[in-house]
Amino acid sequence: MNDSTPEDGEPTSLAEKTRNLYRKHRGKILAVGGAVASMALAVVVARHTLEQNVTEDTEETGSDAPPESTGGPRQPPKHHLRNLPEGWSASDEKKAQYKEETGDDLAPGTTWVHPSEDEDSGEAAA
Repeated sequence: MNDSTPEDGEPTSLAEKTRNLYRKHRGKILAVGGAVASMALAVVVARHTLEQNVTEDTEETGSDAPPESTGGPRQPPKHHLRNLPEGWSASDEKKAQYKEETGDDLAPGTTWVHPSEDEDSGEAAA
């Protein structure tokens, strides 16, 4: 028997064809629909989480614009490690400073940066 022509010889309507197709492939249709719905839900949750994080960050700083653009004071830079070019090494002064502040030895190929102190010594040299 052909699905498009019923026993009485009249052509099958589009609605009947759709119902027959759905019955025949119901499991596959439900599986694909479930996968699509799951992905849509994941996108909504991810977007909500990102928006919530941005909102929390904005509440902490009071603005999502940098302080200099809002007229507020700039935050001083923090002490940090800096990787040096290959073959370079930190000065004994920087090694001692890092050891004093952290209790650890400075790793080879790195230096300890104190922005306010390093800036002052750079200005004095200029």
